[in-house]
Amino acid sequence: MGWGLSKDRMMNDTDKQRRYYMPKEADFFRRLEQRHRRGRVGRLFNYLSIAVAGLALIALFVNVANEAFGTIGVVNTIEPETLTAGRPLADLNNEELATILADHVGRRLRVFIRDTISQVENERFTKATVAEIVSDDKVDPAIAGELLKAISREQQAGLLARYADRGALRNLVLEEVVEQKVIASYPLSAAIFNFNAVKSEIEGPILAKYRKAERLDDAKVTVIRFHSWLDSAFLTRPMSSTPALAGVRTALIGSIGLMIVVVLAALPIGVGAAIYLEEYAYHGFVNRLIETNVRNLAGVPSIIYGMLGLAIFVRALAPFTSGMLFHYNFDAPTVESVIERIAPAFDGKVSFDGVALTSERDELDAATLGRIVDTFLYFGTPSLTMLGNSSVVDMSNALAEALDIAVDVTTTRADEERDMEVRGRAYRFDVADNPRISDEAYDRLMASLVRINSFAPNGRTLISAGMTLVLLILPIIIINAQEAIRAVPYTIREASYGLGATRWQTIWKQVLPAALPGIMTGTILSVSRAVGETAPLIVVGAATFLVTDPTSPFSQFTAMPIQIYQWTARPQGQFADIAAAAIIVLLALMLTLNAAAIFLRNRYSIRF
Repeated sequence: MGWGLSKDRMMNDTDKQRRYYMPKEADFFRRLEQRHRRGRVGRLFNYLSIAVAGLALIALFVNVANEAFGTIGVVNTIEPETLTAGRPLADLNNEELATILADHVGRRLRVFIRDTISQVENERFTKATVAEIVSDDKVDPAIAGELLKAISREQQAGLLARYADRGALRNLVLEEVVEQKVIASYPLSAAIFNFNAVKSEIEGPILAKYRKAERLDDAKVTVIRFHSWLDSAFLTRPMSSTPALAGVRTALIGSIGLMIVVVLAALPIGVGAAIYLEEYAYHGFVNRLIETNVRNLAGVPSIIYGMLGLAIFVRALAPFTSGMLFHYNFDAPTVESVIERIAPAFDGKVSFDGVALTSERDELDAATLGRIVDTFLYFGTPSLTMLGNSSVVDMSNALAEALDIAVDVTTTRADEERDMEVRGRAYRFDVADNPRISDEAYDRLMASLVRINSFAPNGRTLISAGMTLVLLILPIIIINAQEAIRAVPYTIREASYGLGATRWQTIWKQVLPAALPGIMTGTILSVSRAVGETAPLIVVGAATFLVTDPTSPFSQFTAMPIQIYQWTARPQGQFADIAAAAIIVLLALMLTLNAAAIFLRNRYSIRF
């Protein structure tokens, strides 16, 4: 048979296989039982892990909910019935509520108009007409073209009554006139299981302590009631030093702004890097080295990225991140603003018409006024070279030259480092030969010039924090995008090439659409991680107390984790309650992002 195998030889090989590879029946069932036992142990371990994780989540939610809801004791400094002739505050209409405010808050009425019904930016509020503030052409023609400060208090109250929400007016009366204060708060568990003890403690030692601290011997507990710190007003109110008045609006807007910056910057950069590494780069040593470093960067502590963002975005790129390059965050002086600043030094008797300056004081001619304005315009214009901060000595000499007076500069280095408001007073000058301006007027001019020149770029803005978080999650996005692109079968690429498509056409039309669900899922999960970060934001310079909403990428900002951290650091127990409410808002935001990731994965996933 030559080289062929004989039948006997084949049978011998089969016997050997049975002998060495096929266990006996008893051994087979014994091994099978061992495998089943190991499977049951592994399954039990998985169930225990899920149970422990579930219990931990339940404990977290119960603890947070226990703090976010509960019982409070409320005290009114002024009883509402004394303001309403015995009528309940809830029965008053808008006109009556606005009248109470006008009678008790004085000039703060304009502040309430700005915060509740104004339709213009806060920077323009004092210079806007009533019609612009309420954004209504049908407002009373007698006041439509007037500034708010020019109309009477009764007319201001009428605006509030007409355009403000009734609930907002009632809250203003409670907060600003009645001065309703929460003197004690208890968690939900105490309110449910031990309400009588809670009530006795509020009406006893807690009320006595409040009376002694506020020197209100006749103060009494108005109501003890269930209270939810998490409500619609909590989402729309800004930060406040009073827990009952504090909200998360500013922090929530800051977190959403950070998410927008992170997505717009990290998604194209991360996906582009993944496309290059998977589709274009040569899969050799250099490519493996890059991928290894990317994976290592994904494990770097977040505070390290915060330090990197502080060095690069906050300091090195301050002219950009502060908005200085775009003339944002400062108002370059104009002739109008200069006249407004220097007028008080001349009893307000300075005006201008185009370029012709006039003064009702005979000793100041138009040429002198022109030189003063030129001085303010020159030193008040920020530049990238001097960062808008000139030497006070130079400013003083230039102002003295414009006024043709002698200035004796005898200050020390310590004098120059004094507060901006006082620097002008450090200079003595001689006006004996030139009585055209008094030393008090010169002081006011110098202080005004220092203030207009005090601009300095501050890179602690929303875009700096957003770019820092981009660095944090970029390695994760790159890795996820690589895995999603790698999961697309290569046969799709070959089919596209076979039809004559170029490499980029194949990537854009075939690979990316197929990998998009995985890319979007990874991106959303990465952004949800960035939303919960605290350490990088603290290092970059997020504000811990901010009552103005960010209006651009170059605005100051705060975020939900920073707000929660700041509240939990306060010693008052009520701040812990509103921190728990803020935690629920943050968890809801993150769960929404995670749900969106699951939806995108299931909705657009493609099976091959």
